[in-house]
Amino acid sequence: MVFRASPQLGPGIEDVYDDPAMFDVQGATQVSPQLGTKEIGSDGGEYFWVQASANIASTATTGTEVDMTFATHSVATKAGAGGFWTPPATAITDGQFCWVRRGAWNANPA
Repeated sequence: MVFRASPQLGPGIEDVYDDPAMFDVQGATQVSPQLGTKEIGSDGGEYFWVQASANIASTATTGTEVDMTFATHSVATKAGAGGFWTPPATAITDGQFCWVRRGAWNANPA
């Protein structure tokens, strides 16, 4: 299991969420983490908090390679030079939130 090396609270690195506001019992409109937040995992990997802009199929051990649009911090299945990977064995639905890893989940950090 991978976890954040920093003390930031919020969604688990290997989990997928429909609504990140579920962490905020106060009902605030700005939740943590914000889209585009970068964390370093316990495996040394670099992770970004993003939202899916299309359905993304699961891939067993590596995760599915995706393209990230940095302006909106959204991801979709790789069409060009991706380099970011969804959690392994996890399908992501359009609109869901998750952490993506720079490089495959079963590879040494890039």
